[in-house]
Formats: sequence, structure tokens, C-alpha cells
Amino acid sequence: MEPEEFLLVREALRAFAADHRCAAAGVGQAERTTAQKALDGLGLGELRRSTPPLAAAQECGLLAEEYGRQPLATSFLGTVLLAPEVLRLLSAAGHPAPYESRPTVALTRDLRFTGRDSHADHVAWDAEGAESALWIGDDGIVRAFALGGPAPTTDLLRVVREAHPQTPDPVLGRLDPKQLQAWRAWALVMVSSELVGAAASFVEQSTAYARDRSQYGRPIGSFQAVRHLLADAAVAVESCASATRYAAWCLDHADPDTALAAARVAKAEVDVSAVEAVYAGMQVFGGIAQTWEHMAHLYLRRVRVGATVLTGTADLLSTLALPVHGPEGVEAP
Repeated sequence: MEPEEFLLVREALRAFAADHRCAAAGVGQAERTTAQKALDGLGLGELRRSTPPLAAAQECGLLAEEYGRQPLATSFLGTVLLAPEVLRLLSAAGHPAPYESRPTVALTRDLRFTGRDSHADHVAWDAEGAESALWIGDDGIVRAFALGGPAPTTDLLRVVREAHPQTPDPVLGRLDPKQLQAWRAWALVMVSSELVGAAASFVEQSTAYARDRSQYGRPIGSFQAVRHLLADAAVAVESCASATRYAAWCLDHADPDTALAAARVAKAEVDVSAVEAVYAGMQVFGGIAQTWEHMAHLYLRRVRVGATVLTGTADLLSTLALPVHGPEGVEAP
């Protein structure tokens, strides 16, 4: 994508987010549907459908950051970035899958990468507007799952639905080990990018609040303790942003092994730093951030749940400590 074209796409997404951001947790289905139609109207679903794709991984990562900056009740990661990438890789492997329905991705009940048992308990993640879900096994097999009713989730703005195999079982194709590595790296980077955007935005909002909120006749941002808190939060955001953007660069320019290692490092960093940054912002906002009406808990829920999506920090660090495997050994991050 040309730089000028990317800037236009980013500005369009920013304008959409400003128009449809959620001010509170109680979002009705009509409001969700309207917002999803507006997002679909931007045409972002075409970014990764072709080979070569219209947008590079670095560009998609920046768009995911931009999306994460506002509390939104639409599906972007699942239906725009993750599922289309699976289908694009299948097509590149000689298994073109028809776009007869709009898919998102299927994850385990605890929102981790799926294993080898397609009959285990699964959910469709980020499923607003989705019509099916793609199950990607450890062996690279890709199946289409049907969607069921709503599934419980702590992230009040993210739609999660029950997902189960269809009958007959439709196998869409198989990713080779390198493609499976590439997709897992892609998924880790896109989820991390959204969390970076959420944490960065919340720290900026808490900093602005510290400038305006006065106590003892002075802005609270003038107190050293608050300054240190916000400075540490800014450093945390920068550390996870740097790791994630480097991982996105690796997706575009490095081999799948290197890209997956960088993506694991980025997700491990984001899982810790983004949560710490939002915790700091909550402290700066003070008591108002603990209320249902304030938007703070929407950011906290997004990063707390996001830190567990696909894989967790402990699993990532354990995997990174293992000896490097050949392409035939694609362990789950």
C-alpha cells in the first residue's frame, strides 16, 4: 500500500472509531449492528484476501493499534485480520476456500490456540457479524465451524459465541508447517497490536486527566508520585509498542521461525506491560475509574482478557526458553 493510501485508510478507521466508540458497557444489539455495518463499509476486509495482500503486516498492525485506542463493540481482529489471513494462506497452498460466509476464528474455551481435537469445547472469538468460525489445528488442518449462542466473556464489548463442528465435517485445507508458524505469528502480533493501542490511549487519557484534575489547589499531575506513575506507564507502553512493531516488521521481512519468535516475545511483553500501564491509569483516575459508568473498566477488561488470548506469558516464556525446533515441530505458543 502506498504511504498516502495507508494514511487515508488509517484516518477513515480513526473517524469510524471516534463516531462509534462506546461510552459505557451497555451496548444494545442495534447499536452493535449499526457500528459493524459502518466498519464493513470501509472495505478493510479486502486488506489480506489476495496474494500478495493489499496491506503489509506492519500496516495492519498499525491499524489494529488504531482500532484498539477506542472501546468498540465491533469485530475487527477476528473477521478482518485473522480469519482472512488463514484463507489467504490456504489459497497460497493450493486450497482456495470460497468466501460463502464471513468467518472469524475458533479458539479453545479459555481463548487459546486450538489443539488437535476439533470436537473439544471451542468458541468463536470476536464474532460480531461473523457467520462461521475457522478452526486451525496443531497439524495445520483448517475446518469450518458453525456458530451457536453467546458465550460468557469478561470483555463486555467483544462478542464470543459457541462454536462446534459442522456435519458433514468440512475440511477447507491444510497449512504446511511454515504457513502454520506464519499464521500463529500473525495472530499474536495483531492481538498484541490492539492491546498496545488500548494501553497507549488509556495512558494518554489518564495523563490528560492528571493535568485537569486539581487537588489541594494544584493539578494532581504536578505531584511527584503521580508523575512517576505516569512516566512508568509511558515507558511500559513504549516497550510493548517497540516489541510489537518489530514483530510486525519480521512478518514482512523475516522467515516464519524468526517471525514467530519475535511475535512470542512481543505478546509476552504486551501481556505484562499493557496491563501494568492500564493499572497505572486506573490509579491516576482514582475512585471514578472504579464506577460502572466510567469507561476505564472497558479498557481494563480489554487488556486483562487480551493478555490471555491465544496464549499466556508463562507459556510463551517457557516456549522461548526451549531449543529451536525444525519446521516439522510447530509447538503451540
